[in-house]
Amino acid sequence: MAINIKSSTDIYRIQTPVSGEKVKKSYILGAGDSHQAAYKGNMSIDGDTFELSEEVSKAIREAHEKMMEQNAAINEMNAAAHNIVAAEQQGDVIKSAMEDQAKAIEIAGRIAKGGQVPPGDEAFLLENNPDMYKLAKLAAMHAKEHEKYKTLLEEKEPKEYDWEKGQDSTVHRVAVDIEMGADGAEITGVSEVAVDHNDLPGNGTVSIS
Repeated sequence: MAINIKSSTDIYRIQTPVSGEKVKKSYILGAGDSHQAAYKGNMSIDGDTFELSEEVSKAIREAHEKMMEQNAAINEMNAAAHNIVAAEQQGDVIKSAMEDQAKAIEIAGRIAKGGQVPPGDEAFLLENNPDMYKLAKLAAMHAKEHEKYKTLLEEKEPKEYDWEKGQDSTVHRVAVDIEMGADGAEITGVSEVAVDHNDLPGNGTVSIS
């Protein structure tokens, strides 16, 4: 594809080509830039605004639409993977709550029988079920047993959840190849490319050569 395009200002600000020479550059367009090029027929690169022919706009539009489809598929997959980790976390929260309730019942039973429980266990019961705590203390007033119990509580290490599990950092973008010379410029290629999101310094157009 060798289609002439026009620049509204200097054809190439950083390295102005001398007569007979051409500078070849490849760019990965930001999502917004490729949308602009695809549907408004112009794009800005290195401070220059390029007015695109319909043929170039069509090629970019097709690559942009393919890019959107690919990114939507990756986003859907990443959302599903995120939901799996979230479900695991929620399941652990429910399991922990049930375990805490069981411990609270056991501690209340020990107190109600007149047993001596560690201060931490008593505080745990008061925090988790104040009503059960009050009933247990009332019952303890009439109890005869005074057994001394060890704590039911154990240190819980906070669980780390791998939120990156199953995540794909690939993003799809539109890339253009441009030849710039003293007499003008032309787009020599348009393609849809896959790149790692971490390799892109921003959402705008990035020079790759």
